[in-house]
Amino acid sequence: MIKKITFIAILFLFTQISFGQEKYIQIEMVDQSPNYDFVGYPSYYYDMPFGATDYSNDVGLNTILTGNNVIAYDYIESLPNVSENGYANWTLVICDNCDNNQLAAELNAYSSVIRNAYPLDDGLAHNQLYLGIVDVNVGTVTGTNNGIVTTNDAGLNALFTTYNVYFYEQYYPSFTDPYLLSVYTLLCDCDVNLLMTDMEAYSSVINYVERMGLGSQMLLSVSPETAFTDVVLYPNPVKNTLHISKTTNIKSLEIYSIQGQVMLTQKNHFETVDMSQLQSGLYFVKLTDSANRSKTIKIAKN
Repeated sequence: MIKKITFIAILFLFTQISFGQEKYIQIEMVDQSPNYDFVGYPSYYYDMPFGATDYSNDVGLNTILTGNNVIAYDYIESLPNVSENGYANWTLVICDNCDNNQLAAELNAYSSVIRNAYPLDDGLAHNQLYLGIVDVNVGTVTGTNNGIVTTNDAGLNALFTTYNVYFYEQYYPSFTDPYLLSVYTLLCDCDVNLLMTDMEAYSSVINYVERMGLGSQMLLSVSPETAFTDVVLYPNPVKNTLHISKTTNIKSLEIYSIQGQVMLTQKNHFETVDMSQLQSGLYFVKLTDSANRSKTIKIAKN
């Protein structure tokens, strides 16, 4: 019975707001113009009226999207403007109760405007990972070789070559904190789930690795997960003081034990959290923002 209760508590902590049957398609556009009037650029920023079908500035694209229960078409702001093809404009389709595989196939067939359309069953990027390296001096960028990023670590170079990693940069380059300087993001022409598995196994260099959520104005209005894309809790594991990198709009913080018991609550001052009085073990930090969107993050306490 105890095991069952514990499982239910953990399941509750990891369950986010349900988004029904919403599905996603990540799109790389053919037009590489580095401005906001490329062919296929979204017509709306975050205020698309209900029932609107003028999704973009391209009639052919609008025709494909119409009739597929598309509730949002937006520019992806969280992805770097780069792909294996060079400069890239990324857009996002969100549809409700749709066959996103079929819709992606129709979009891919529209090759004069769409370079690649990737069907997704969640709001996570098709080709982007977020990771932390163990030592800030190991795994740093040294250049490129035939379009593949090279670093000062041979093992990481082997992974990058296998998985065609063409973009790899520090996520917080302007910070001075060593933990934040160890955080990187990468893009690949690969199956990111396979890359993530191999990077997790390379624990002598990689501290952690996660899929990245897609960030756009429309998606923020649909999915609370992306509201916390830039939030980092560190160090993890933590001994005494837990730091939060970005606290804008956070209105509350709760820490739960693995049994689901509330161990700590904060309603203000979110830059640091004193965990020194908690016993060693696993905990779950639940952040809630001013729009009542929440995210739960697992933390280890030494």
